[in-house]
Amino acid sequence: MLLLLAAAPIEGAILQGRAVDPSGQPVPHAQISLVTPLKSAEHQQTDPEGRFAFAGLTPGTYTLFAKGPGLASEPVQIDVRAGSPRTVELHLKLSALEEHVVVSAQMGAALATETGAPVTVLTRQEMEAQGQQLVLDALRQVPGVAVSQTGRYGGVTGVFIRGGNSNYNLVMVNGIQLNQFGGDFDFAPLTVDGIERVEVIRSPESALYGSNAVAGVINIVTPRGEGPPRFSLSEELGSFNTWRIATGASGRSHGLSWSAGVNRLDSGGVVTNDDYRDQTAMLDLSFPPRGRSQADLHFYGNANDAGAPGPYGSDPDHLFTGLDTVSRDKQNLFGYGGSFTRQLSSRFQQVVTATLATNDYYFRSPFGDSFSNNLRSVANTRSEVLISNSDFLVAGFEYNREQIRNAFITDASNKPFTLPRTSLAYFAENRWNPSPRLFLTTGLRADNIRTAALPPRGGGGPSEPLPSSSILKINPRLAAAYLLRQQAGGSLGATRLHSSFGTGIRAPDGFELAFTDNPHLKPEKSVSWDAGLEQRFLGDRALVDATYFYDRFEDQIVTLGGSLTHLSSFISDNLGNSRARGVEVSARLQPARSLSVSGAYTLLDTAILSLNGASLVPPPFRIGQELLRRPHDSASYSVTWRRGRWLLETDAYVRGSVLDLEPNYGTFACSLGLPCLFSNPGYLRENAGFSYRFLRGLEVYGRFNNLFNRRYEEALGFPALRFNFFAGMRFHFPPE
Repeated sequence: MLLLLAAAPIEGAILQGRAVDPSGQPVPHAQISLVTPLKSAEHQQTDPEGRFAFAGLTPGTYTLFAKGPGLASEPVQIDVRAGSPRTVELHLKLSALEEHVVVSAQMGAALATETGAPVTVLTRQEMEAQGQQLVLDALRQVPGVAVSQTGRYGGVTGVFIRGGNSNYNLVMVNGIQLNQFGGDFDFAPLTVDGIERVEVIRSPESALYGSNAVAGVINIVTPRGEGPPRFSLSEELGSFNTWRIATGASGRSHGLSWSAGVNRLDSGGVVTNDDYRDQTAMLDLSFPPRGRSQADLHFYGNANDAGAPGPYGSDPDHLFTGLDTVSRDKQNLFGYGGSFTRQLSSRFQQVVTATLATNDYYFRSPFGDSFSNNLRSVANTRSEVLISNSDFLVAGFEYNREQIRNAFITDASNKPFTLPRTSLAYFAENRWNPSPRLFLTTGLRADNIRTAALPPRGGGGPSEPLPSSSILKINPRLAAAYLLRQQAGGSLGATRLHSSFGTGIRAPDGFELAFTDNPHLKPEKSVSWDAGLEQRFLGDRALVDATYFYDRFEDQIVTLGGSLTHLSSFISDNLGNSRARGVEVSARLQPARSLSVSGAYTLLDTAILSLNGASLVPPPFRIGQELLRRPHDSASYSVTWRRGRWLLETDAYVRGSVLDLEPNYGTFACSLGLPCLFSNPGYLRENAGFSYRFLRGLEVYGRFNNLFNRRYEEALGFPALRFNFFAGMRFHFPPE
């Protein structure tokens, strides 16, 4: 069958057209998105006359849509044939619905409204309008997501999706997996410079990615070069001796699509040993950008150096002994990725990808220096078959190798050793839309996770070797979206129903393996489902989405002792359970082309459940207690006003109180006879910003954070920045 498909000739076709606003005037610099029959995507910007053209296309049925500031068109399906060009006119209207092409919710590109999974896309335009410097700041606007930053620039930052642990999120840049061995990831060094969009999937995705996608996926996508060369430069200065500079360039020439960026962020900090330096570089190449064969290369590199003064804020147990003037954290994070796509016919293509990521830390402290070196390599090959215009099948094989070498993971002679793990996986996914309004996605992945034998361990670890182990984990996935008919007349618009179900896994981290004698330690897992309704109003100028979700976390790894020793013959075992449930509500309003309003609210209920085989949980926790650093209530809003060359913006984030740990010693404080769990009060943070565009691509902008100088701690003991501001200039050539 493959030979017959490969023999089918492919002749290039042309799709061209124009984007116009409600008055019939051309829309310059609108983004035109084209989703191809084999589920890849291309993007262009219209010229000053609103024109666009895609050449060299494979004949077939494409999905086409456009969007610009305050305007959007409905996705339309276009049949493209070889020979004469196909010409279309896209009509943009005021709309709160912004359609996005996402690449992390399914295998290949898909429209966000067709995935069924809960997806939020943060665009470069939105992050620039809000004056965001760091990805973690943008994530606070996403419903169901909680961010916990230890105070300031460079402070260790965890992200909690729908109540899951901070090591339950798969983090990628252009598909390159960056997590440490066992899932941990610190979001502090990720800046928004050079980013096209951030895709946040709030559901388990181990059916797609295997380990670490327990609660969700965060994929950072950099821009792809299109059209003639473009260059950008920005520089800003701000409070606490903060300085930031970023450069970028992109374009397409002689069949090569390219995009590159370099940026740096420096801050003097608030107290002694609180300074920070962050440097990032990115490069993306694609050759040729269209055709039967295509090669893509990606590089991401980050080097950062942060002082660590320790907790100097709230000290409920009065254990503060002064600022740490010695400790520092240094990190080198590098990711390399490549893919090759060969289209054998108009209905079949083969894709091969390979990625490599290193995530290395060096820690200096008064008690001695330490390190942690992580490496992850992934190779994937998959076949993509367009069975029909409404049925798309993907199946393939993946090899995933990860390893850790840590100063505290040592053998019996107290020498660090490398701890490796390999996963071999088979996967398949089918996307079927039996009608123009119904979209169904099913997927299944089987992972064979193999951990090598470990020698007798030092540093208080077991003195006996740990034999090699192999475990098979199967993760299913199901998602559905249904678009009800739009009601003719009246103010009530289209209704979209969406739901998803899936499971996720997280294999044990290096310390959980190094300090156990359990040869049968399994991955932690989640079982999750959600259902929601999206409703448009006022001719699509208003949109509201409400989603209910339920997540059950099982097989959580627990260290046993005291009254819990009888539950297992091993030091640690998969006995822990917890759950999270809640409601996410998001809304967008576009009353005029110049005014955009958005908001989100999350109601989250979490609880610790009893251990398997017992009515107890490890102290100092208790059954039914809320999970750490997960707020019961959180909300955000953003208002953006554009008029001529001016842009004004204001936004805010509010978080309720959370259960938190004693900031100096954590749960160890309880063993000293001191309290270790405390309520960390909620907070409200308001921000505002502006920008003004001059002629010839020059723009000045400013941002005021924590506008009313509120005192709060996102993580107990680590004061957040008080009122601060920055101002800068941004230059684009040619002007946008």
